Amino acid sequence: MAEVSIIIPTKNRPDLLNRAVISILNQTYQDWELFIINDSADEVSINSSDARIHQADNKNKPGANGARNTGINLARGKYIAFLDDDDAWSQDKLFKQVKIMNSTNAILCYSGKNIIVQKNNKSVTRFSYKTHILFPQFTLQLHNYIGTTSSVIIRRKSNDDYIKFDEDLNSLQDYEFYLRLVKKGNFIGIPEGLVNYYFDNTITHISVDKRALLNSAGKIFLKQRGYYRLTILVGLLVIIVQKIYKDLYYKYI
Repeated sequence: MAEVSIIIPTKNRPDLLNRAVISILNQTYQDWELFIINDSADEVSINSSDARIHQADNKNKPGANGARNTGINLARGKYIAFLDDDDAWSQDKLFKQVKIMNSTNAILCYSGKNIIVQKNNKSVTRFSYKTHILFPQFTLQLHNYIGTTSSVIIRRKSNDDYIKFDEDLNSLQDYEFYLRLVKKGNFIGIPEGLVNYYFDNTITHISVDKRALLNSAGKIFLKQRGYYRLTILVGLLVIIVQKIYKDLYYKYI
């Protein structure tokens, strides 16, 4: 049984998917299994016959969250890592994250990312990494300092019900997932750009769909209880402003 189960949700983006798969095949850490979850009626085609790579159709609600949950149900590793089909990993990402997870009791390890904006045949890269203030749960109430799920690896436990994404959210699904997961254990970060997060203006990103963004923010607010319902307003406001600003920035850079 592989130590790390990797899940890639995908839908009709073969070129991007193959770039993501290549970044996994190039990992210095090799004890992994990969589940490519197809969220489309079209067949998935990859340029590899590696026996560790498995393909399956999304058995849940259509969308990335349903696909991720399908992969979670198939995963058997000690750890679960996620990679979006339009992102890629540096070759030592899994090695560094598994090492730190094996030496701590953290439930989640995340890394910094290289944000690569591609527009008009030009590319601009910037590094992004944030850490918590006081402790992770407090900081998450203020903003999503972790970011994309492509940067995280999580520890499985005997009861995996907590490792599921809300399939009713079309935006902010990573933030809502972290808000639940942080109640189960500690988060730890690696301040290195171990993920290439590509933002290509020719590709539609649901994360900047304003209607989906506001709808998901409302659902996350209603899920909170007690004083968390008040403090989460800060985090949601910060995220909404950041996403709208980034959307404008990426359009006009």
